[in-house]
Amino acid sequence: MFLALFVVSLALAFGISATVAWISKDVMESILHRFLADKIGSALSKYLRFAIVVAGISDGTRAAALREFVSSPVWNREELTAQLTPEFWALELYRTAIGALEGILGLILIFSFIALIAIFLIRRAKLKDLLPSEE
Repeated sequence: MFLALFVVSLALAFGISATVAWISKDVMESILHRFLADKIGSALSKYLRFAIVVAGISDGTRAAALREFVSSPVWNREELTAQLTPEFWALELYRTAIGALEGILGLILIFSFIALIAIFLIRRAKLKDLLPSEE
């Protein structure tokens, strides 16, 4: 039963992360193409979408309950299995969703801060080959 909870938690975290990455694709690409050259902006957009999925899965998947079950003594496993009520499942899936969204938010905040610093340094150094061409 704990393995089923882990698999459902992993699937939920992946679903949330993939959905956020898919929804934010156009916004990320338009922002990155505005400040960076096409090739760099496209590569950074793909990397950021992949990082969103990885961060959402790693922060959202709740492995603590599975870890407790695996490390518990054999005589205590029936008691732990009995605690898997629908309320426990609902709470764990809620924690999975919130954890995935918090991980994605943290990643995007860090990325935004680094991107702002990079844009400032590029414009200050006037590196024309990294900036988008004026049409």
